[in-house]
Amino acid sequence: MSGPTPETRVRARRWLESWERAGAALEDERARRLREMGPDDARQLTRDVLALWRPAPADELGAELVTHQRWFAAAARASRTR
Repeated sequence: MSGPTPETRVRARRWLESWERAGAALEDERARRLREMGPDDARQLTRDVLALWRPAPADELGAELVTHQRWFAAAARASRTR
């Protein structure tokens, strides 16, 4: 199996350089939007994000909240070990 061609390497390098610049601009935009967001907007966006993933059928007893808390706790533990 052969590796990437020189042209492919050049294209990949250009693509990465473009995204490095775009990534910084996108991060600035994200931070600006978060700063400008009001509490009602933040609550609605949080509800929208949490509604995206349902590991099991919905129930009215709070099981989804417990499941989300487990995932957030696992993510927090993982970020501390990096």
